[in-house]
Amino acid sequence: MVGTEVEAFDVSSARDSKTKLTPYAATTVALAALGGLLFGYDIGVIGGCLTLDGFRATMGWPEASEECGSNQTPEPVEVSFQIGWITSAFMFGCFVASPFAGYCSDKFGRWLTVLTGTVIFFLGGALQTAATGVNLMIAGRAVSGISIGILSTTVPLYIAEVSPASMRGSLVTLQQLGITFGILVAFCVNLFVERVIGTSWDWRISLGAQCIIALFMGLGMLFMPESPRYLAWRGKVEEAKTVLRKLRGIDQEKVMMAELREIENEVSELKSQKSSWSEIFSRKIAMTMLVGIFIPTVSQFSGINAIMLYSATIFNNMCLSGIAMTAIVGVVNFLFTFIAVFLSDKSGRKPLLLTGASGMLLALVVSAIILWTVDYTVNKSAANGIVFLILFFIANYASTWGAVASWIVPSEVFPMRVRGKAIGLATMGNWLANVIVAFVTPILMRPDTAGVGGTFMFYAAFMFIAIPFVALLLPETKGVPLEEMEEKFNKPLGAHIQTNISQLCRRRTSYAQEPADPNVATEI
Repeated sequence: MVGTEVEAFDVSSARDSKTKLTPYAATTVALAALGGLLFGYDIGVIGGCLTLDGFRATMGWPEASEECGSNQTPEPVEVSFQIGWITSAFMFGCFVASPFAGYCSDKFGRWLTVLTGTVIFFLGGALQTAATGVNLMIAGRAVSGISIGILSTTVPLYIAEVSPASMRGSLVTLQQLGITFGILVAFCVNLFVERVIGTSWDWRISLGAQCIIALFMGLGMLFMPESPRYLAWRGKVEEAKTVLRKLRGIDQEKVMMAELREIENEVSELKSQKSSWSEIFSRKIAMTMLVGIFIPTVSQFSGINAIMLYSATIFNNMCLSGIAMTAIVGVVNFLFTFIAVFLSDKSGRKPLLLTGASGMLLALVVSAIILWTVDYTVNKSAANGIVFLILFFIANYASTWGAVASWIVPSEVFPMRVRGKAIGLATMGNWLANVIVAFVTPILMRPDTAGVGGTFMFYAAFMFIAIPFVALLLPETKGVPLEEMEEKFNKPLGAHIQTNISQLCRRRTSYAQEPADPNVATEI
């Protein structure tokens, strides 16, 4: 038995050994992280295509209005709805597929699920590239969305299970970096085809580029291993040991054996745990479910995807070069994501969320006021101020809510025995919010409805709700062992709020001081 063999090793000393990231492990993680790049690219590319004349002609739409500001001619109502369907079809595909991703990864394996998701994405990208009208474009977007619903759930799991424990957190955040980098690449490709290609089929280059990324990822995954944890779960311990040896290197045998023992113990514990859907909706974990689902969902109602999907349209409305400005948005989004990577384990989750929500609320409200009260087509200072505020909004989101709300909080707060089901519900809520945002934003932005200013104020209202919610109901989860997380929420509502208020007060008076109460010693 492998368990007996492992006993021969000094497990504690093996744990303390410095684990290297071998070239094989680095390649495996990098290829899997391309799933995030595909996600970001498909989000970023469509907004620019919507403004290209060749794309609009293929969809049967009139050319984009050359006017801007208050003189702009509104899109035909039918076109606004078709734009909403094209953009939201991607999110709807994600919404439909995401609940089944966990089941597929448990049933068929992490590796095969990632590979299948990549193949589906290639097919969706090909449909979009070859589209001859609105219906085929919607179908291609929906197929790509099904792929991302699978990949966005499975890729972080796969990366976590092939990474060394000491590097797991940093490597999993490559998913978020991949998303922001994919958005940046899409914005730059759109700028290139508009300025350099400038033909009736230039948009097909933008959409076709994602097929090349998917093909590269798919071919690379053919040479990558199955997750050793999944192999151990399926009872293939010897095969898991072989994969671990390749991932960790032949010179780290003791570390590898210690990790294998931990995997076997974890698998044994998980198999002994029982959970049901009735427990998910029980009063015992009601607060946990509320926090774990609300925070990633309201993150999408911050307005981030409204800007990412329709930034070219927003800037065109402001008499600026929409596609050129989206490239700047992409750079800011990508660079500020590194702040979240470095600060989430230093400053804690709660301070980042509160700071980011406050900054986003300020940017949206002030932008809306300027749009309502100043003619920015004449007053260039006002136009520049709005651009700065939008970039300020992006910087706040990328450095706080982008990684913390979307990935970290949902992965931490749910009890171990219901984590799979609970994360599935949180993911569904996240994607449902995305569907709503993608569909309603082009309708809201019409000058004869809310306009850009009213749209910004609409999303600001959600940040106004999010700030007290985070302050009063979310405990600090940084440094709290997953096994102890349930205790943070298992209190009466009044006591739960009072504990969180006291925690905030302690942070303000002495950020670096550890509390005397051992029950909260890990919170700061």
